[in-house]
Amino acid sequence: MQTIVIPPTNETPEIVLNGANGTFSFAGKSFPENVNEFYNESIQYIETYTKQPRDKTILEFRWLYFNTATSKIIVKIIMLLKNMNMPGKTLEIKWYCSPDDDLILEKGNEFSELLGADFSVEYL
Repeated sequence: MQTIVIPPTNETPEIVLNGANGTFSFAGKSFPENVNEFYNESIQYIETYTKQPRDKTILEFRWLYFNTATSKIIVKIIMLLKNMNMPGKTLEIKWYCSPDDDLILEKGNEFSELLGADFSVEYL
């Protein structure tokens, strides 16, 4: 799969989708005017990836801010990767945040608990 890199803007995150090595990264702020339109390419890419995933998939989030609409996209992305259900395939989720950013840390813990997915919290 060809790597897709979407550069950040004031309202959207940097996105790096590398199916060849099984890494997906979302970093920055996310409050696009049309969240579904903005994330459509990423969702399609990840859906395609889940049909023939690498043995290990790494999903990284480095949020500065995201809105409620983006929360729904985060859930969708995690569920797509979590539900690959193929023997020998693993998913590692890394949730990066500043040690003093209680809100982003709390959101990561909520997603982890809600979705039954283990997150490793890494401080920047």
